[in-house]
Amino acid sequence: MREKTSAKYSRQELYDLVWSKPLAGAATEVGLSANGLAKLCDRLLIPRPARTHWTRQGAAAAAARPLLPPAPSTTAPEIIVGAEQFTARRARTRLSPEDRRDQLMDTAVGIILAEGLAEVTLKRVARDAGISEAQAHNCFAGRADLLTSLARRELAALEQRRQLQIARGEDNLTRIILSTLGYFHEAIARGPTLQLLMRDAEVRDSLQDERQKAAEVAVGPILESLGARYGMSRPVAYGSTAVLTAVTRRAGGLLASGRTTFEVAERLCLPMIIAGANSNAAATRQEKEAP
Repeated sequence: MREKTSAKYSRQELYDLVWSKPLAGAATEVGLSANGLAKLCDRLLIPRPARTHWTRQGAAAAAARPLLPPAPSTTAPEIIVGAEQFTARRARTRLSPEDRRDQLMDTAVGIILAEGLAEVTLKRVARDAGISEAQAHNCFAGRADLLTSLARRELAALEQRRQLQIARGEDNLTRIILSTLGYFHEAIARGPTLQLLMRDAEVRDSLQDERQKAAEVAVGPILESLGARYGMSRPVAYGSTAVLTAVTRRAGGLLASGRTTFEVAERLCLPMIIAGANSNAAATRQEKEAP
């Protein structure tokens, strides 16, 4: 792909760019940080390759590339990165504190996927990022803080993608399907890193309360919807949601570990999830019709 000198991109151009080279290289081309480009793609519903994608070759790499989904309704034909901002970012040498934290977390991800979690230290991450350990300590108190912040960022990105997919659905069943497929994509992209991070006791313990509260916040609207739509009691609604969620998460875990493919997960899980949604409606009708 030729290097762009303009700061205007279509969704198709951004999609082609992020699938033509690793995210760090693509981000440099448009004058953004890797995390900045990732956030832009997520906002525009542009699928991105998993970090392990670049180890694939030939047909395997081509098969892993999904189609570009429809754009969010508010997306303009061209995505503009202001010309002045574009030039300034390309020439910039001192990163903002937020960008520096993202740089260090991105560097940690590279080490985790290539060599394992045990190889991540603040000293090693700083060295690979090309800064001093003292500068890294300005961003993170230590290794545990870095890894916990990274896990928090990846989980937040996963949830943001899920919410974006839900917002695209015009009815309840479509929202469930889109949410599930979005989760599968994120499991491939972020799952390998998250699986390793959540095996670390310090990370797991640090995020336990946050994850519990986030799960309660996420399930609340679902239970209310099932109650209002089908008249389901809260315990029944909770049980139905828990079963379907467990199916989806198990498939996500298999995707993250490379033990199944997106196509298999979609083919096996979606019929169960759709059947579960239809079963909720049927059970409620039968209950109402019973003498």
